[in-house]
Amino acid sequence: MVCYATALVLVTVYNPDPTRPFRSVFSWVHRLSALCLIVLPVWTLLANRRDAALHAGNIRTAWRWRLDDIKWLALMGPATLNKRIVLPPQDKFNAAEKINFMVLTATVPLYAITGVMIWLHGVAYVSWLIHLSMAAAATPLMFGHIFMATVNPDTRVGLSGMLTGYVDRHWAQHHYGRWFDEHFAPAPPSASVEPETAQPSAAMTDVGSEVPAAVPPEPVPAAPLSVAPVPQSAPSALLTVAQVSQPVPDAS
Repeated sequence: MVCYATALVLVTVYNPDPTRPFRSVFSWVHRLSALCLIVLPVWTLLANRRDAALHAGNIRTAWRWRLDDIKWLALMGPATLNKRIVLPPQDKFNAAEKINFMVLTATVPLYAITGVMIWLHGVAYVSWLIHLSMAAAATPLMFGHIFMATVNPDTRVGLSGMLTGYVDRHWAQHHYGRWFDEHFAPAPPSASVEPETAQPSAAMTDVGSEVPAAVPPEPVPAAPLSVAPVPQSAPSALLTVAQVSQPVPDAS
């Protein structure tokens, strides 16, 4: 905003008459703010390098487009006038925010390059035209972003998230439904089949009573083994130790 405001003053006030007072003040404020626009994002990335994966994920999300994003852009205007129009669910960034992010990502390096080239003789005028054209193209995006963040009652709720990092859960679910469902929606119940357990008795279904996980089955008594009797007339061919130790009588 400082870059834009000082550039607007330089173009509308001092370009027609460069001899007006305080021109150097606005010029240097514009240059310093441009330097901050380059240095501060780099410093933020280095200071929070542990969150590099998060930043990389945000960049991928902003550059990834779906058919729902195109539908959202087509229905955004009518939905503002007619509340019965339902917008498609969006990612962490809606389609308008993605366009704003893509434009800034592409133009900020060009702002820096053309801003330096303005100081060089021979290419100053061409660089100034490119610099000015990009600023003019970014004007509706910037003011639309400011309007949605500060004036529109349906979207300005998220402005506090820039300061605290938190937004209302219901607001996030309404405006960024796809992102909310992917990261914060409760997991669906498991489809695995639980092993069949015995049903508790009626006395154990009261509130507060404990229901056993399973009732062990009652042991089944084993059937008695039947032993066939040995006939007395058939002496066993096997001798026990006691029988072997007995003396054999003399046949004579």
